[in-house]
Amino acid sequence: MQKGDVVAVQVPTLSLNGVATAVTFFLGMVLFLLAFGSSEWLGLDGGITVSLWKSCQKNFKTDEWTCAPWDELPDFVRATQGFCVIGLLIYVVSAIVLVSYLVMPSLHEIRSILIAICLLTFSAGCMTLMALVVMGIKGKDFCLDIRRDSIKLFQFFAQGVYASGQFYIGWSSVVAILSSLVTLSSFVFSMIEFMRINDLPTHHV
Repeated sequence: MQKGDVVAVQVPTLSLNGVATAVTFFLGMVLFLLAFGSSEWLGLDGGITVSLWKSCQKNFKTDEWTCAPWDELPDFVRATQGFCVIGLLIYVVSAIVLVSYLVMPSLHEIRSILIAICLLTFSAGCMTLMALVVMGIKGKDFCLDIRRDSIKLFQFFAQGVYASGQFYIGWSSVVAILSSLVTLSSFVFSMIEFMRINDLPTHHV
């Protein structure tokens, strides 16, 4: 190499897998936030809905829904809140790492960054799944217990609430399911990208 020669430096470019990782992750995060703050995870048709932060009841006399924070927070809701809060924190950390990965080309072929993204996206999706399992199984038992308890049915009826409806899964749970699946697809894309980077010669990384 002669003095004054220009040395070409190859700047890593963002691959399609990297783009897919970011797009699916942020879509999953938006869906998660929508489910996190919504109020219709499950309930009894036409009478009661259950969510993370409040319960809602429909008055059959006025045909109006009223929502209020939990008076006595059921254990399964507390557990679901815990999974969701941990999931939210993981989403925030993941977003910071992914934004750094997107805007800094020097990070595109760093194995440790890809490993971190894989672990974070997988953890975020799993936290949502665990929250859904707890809410789905224990929430169904909670609603069916109301239907089987004649005293509770009478108390709700006295308040103008029909609590004998069929158990149903609300749209919030559907959104949370989609969030988990989309976020886990982000994990798959990041794993594919990691395997691609891992096959590169060491001096590229």
